[in-house]
Amino acid sequence: MTLQKNTGVFAAGLALFSMFFGAGDLIWPLILGGQTGSATFYSMLGLLITGVSLPLIGCLAMMLFRGDYRKFFGRLGTFPGFCVLFLVQAILGPFGSIPRLITLSYATLRPYLFDVIGPMLFSVLSCIVIFLFLSKKQRLIDILGYILTPILLLSLVFIFVLGFFNAPEPLAMGYTNGEAFSEGLKVGYNTLDIVASFIFAAFVMTYFHREGEDLNNPIQKKRIFGKMLKSSFLAAALLAGMYIGLTHIAASYTPLLPPEHAPEERLALVSLHLLGPYGGFVSCIAVTMACLTTAISITAVVSDYIKTDLLKEKGGRNLPILITLGISALLANIGFMGIAKMLGPILTILCPGLIVLSVLNILHRLYEMKLGKLAVFAAFAVTTILGLWIL
Repeated sequence: MTLQKNTGVFAAGLALFSMFFGAGDLIWPLILGGQTGSATFYSMLGLLITGVSLPLIGCLAMMLFRGDYRKFFGRLGTFPGFCVLFLVQAILGPFGSIPRLITLSYATLRPYLFDVIGPMLFSVLSCIVIFLFLSKKQRLIDILGYILTPILLLSLVFIFVLGFFNAPEPLAMGYTNGEAFSEGLKVGYNTLDIVASFIFAAFVMTYFHREGEDLNNPIQKKRIFGKMLKSSFLAAALLAGMYIGLTHIAASYTPLLPPEHAPEERLALVSLHLLGPYGGFVSCIAVTMACLTTAISITAVVSDYIKTDLLKEKGGRNLPILITLGISALLANIGFMGIAKMLGPILTILCPGLIVLSVLNILHRLYEMKLGKLAVFAAFAVTTILGLWIL
C-alpha cells in the first residue's frame, strides 16, 4: 500500500474515533473509575467489551451492507426497520448525544465564561459553531482526521502522562470484582457507541467511495472493505486507550477531589490537581475538541436522515440541520445526568436487540444465512419485560 493510501486509512480511522469519542466516552469512564476504585481493572474489562468490541462489531456489520443503514435495518421489515432506525437516529442526535455534548462543554468551560453566558445562551452559541463547520461538509473527514482529532489526542495524552507518574493507589470502594465487571458492561452501553457505530460506519464508507473506488468492482470492493477494516481497528484501539487512561486516572485521583462535584467536572478538576491553577485550560481543550468533533459529525448524519427519510427532500439543506440543533439546544438544559436518566431505560431495551441484529446480519452476508427476525424481536421483548420488572 502506498503512503497516500495509508494516509487515507489513518485519516479515516482518526475521524471515526473522533466521531465516537464524545461526551459519554469522556464522562462515563471517569464515573466508572471513581466508583470502582481498586477494582477498576475488572470494570475496565467490562467497559472494553461493550464500549469497544460491540461498536466494532456494529461497524463491521454495516461495512458488509456497504454503509446502507436503511437496508441494514430494513431486514427487520419495513415498519419495524423504520422504527428502530428512527430510534437510533433520535438517540444519536437531538435527543441524546448532541445535547450531552453541549452540556459537557458548558460544565467544563463555565469557570472561564462571562457571567452573562448561561446554559441556554451557551447552547445556542454552540449550535451556531456546529452549523458553521457543516458549511464545509465536503471537507469534514479531513478536518476531523487531520486537525481536530490530533488536538484532542495530544491534550488527553498530556493529562494521562502526568497522571500516571506518582499516581496514588486507588482506594477500595466496596465493589467485588464481579460487580465492577458488571458495572463496566453497563457503562459501555451508556457511551452510546453501539448505537453510533451503525451510522458512523456508513459516513466513513462514503469517504473511501469518493476516492474513486467502485463498489460494483469486486477488486475495488475488497480494497474498500480492507481500508474500512483497518480504519475501524485503528478507531477501536484509540477508544480502548482512552478508556484505560480515563478509568485509571479517575480511580487514582477521584478521592483527592472535592467530595461533591458533578461528573462532567471531574476531568477539569483532575487537570487542575495535576497542573495547577491553569491546568483547567488543558482539560477545556480536550473536552471542547471531543465535543465539537462528535457533534459536527452527528449533526451531519442525522440532518441527512431527516432530510431524506422524514422530509423527503423538502425544506432545503438547512432546515434539517436547524431542526436537529434546535431540539438539541433545548434538551441540553436538563443536564448530563438528566439526559442519562432519560436514555437509560431505552438503551437497556434497544442495545441487546441491536447486538443480535448485527450478528445475524454478519452471518447473512458472509454465509447467506436467513435473518431470523424473531430472534431480534425476542431480544427486544425480553429486555422490555426485564426493564418493567426492575421498575
